[in-house]
Amino acid sequence: MRQLAAFSLKRRITVLVLLATALVIGAVSTASVPVELFPQGFESPFLSLFIPWRDAPPQEVLEKIVEPLEEELSTVRGVERITSVARTGRARFFVRFKQGTDMDVAYREVRDRIERARRIFPADVDRVFTFKDDASGIPVFVMGVAVDPTILDSYNLIQKSIVLPLERIDGVASVQVNGLEEKEILIELDRDRAEASNLNIYAIAQDLGSDNFTMASGKVREGSKKLLLRSMARYENLEALRNRLVGPGVRLKDIAKITYEEADKDY
Repeated sequence: MRQLAAFSLKRRITVLVLLATALVIGAVSTASVPVELFPQGFESPFLSLFIPWRDAPPQEVLEKIVEPLEEELSTVRGVERITSVARTGRARFFVRFKQGTDMDVAYREVRDRIERARRIFPADVDRVFTFKDDASGIPVFVMGVAVDPTILDSYNLIQKSIVLPLERIDGVASVQVNGLEEKEILIELDRDRAEASNLNIYAIAQDLGSDNFTMASGKVREGSKKLLLRSMARYENLEALRNRLVGPGVRLKDIAKITYEEADKDY
């Protein structure tokens, strides 16, 4: 220790030069070396896709987007697992690849399969977002939202006012909501009452499904604007659904219990 102190006193210019060099190297490193959770070269074997589709119900999203794209993605080399979610107005895909897969090649193949599937997508599905998941995809912000119990549909309110605006921000890969489930209409048919009215419950289910749909109906150009047309058939409220005739003099509410409640949670 004394030798170091003696050297510093005798070689003051040398010590100052070494100190200045260390400060310069530190400043350059701070400005140029990126801060990363994992070392450069580490590749996460995940890709995620997000496909918005305006106000389409989950069943139609499943049939028109999820199933065709899943079939195409399953042909990509190295795919280990595909997880998909169909929600109102959007579809999500999470693709896991085998360890050692070249993710740059996998990304290009996934984009190729997306272009193939787009040929049979509805005409008004115009954007597909693809994200490479890496260490930076770990949540960087967690927020809590207090829900007013008097609000009937807090899930959709949060989706429209918080989730969708955040997902549109450049650089945001995904926003997840935990603790709330989307509400759905639950129809519990009473088999005995239906049979007493000489009604087939399977035919009723098919008729109800055909009553509620949305579909693309083409495009109309107005000057430089392109307007997308959509045919829609849906019930305006629960009362209209309850009063729907399902047989001669028989309404749906006479043979079924109809409620609007949160869906069962997935575990």
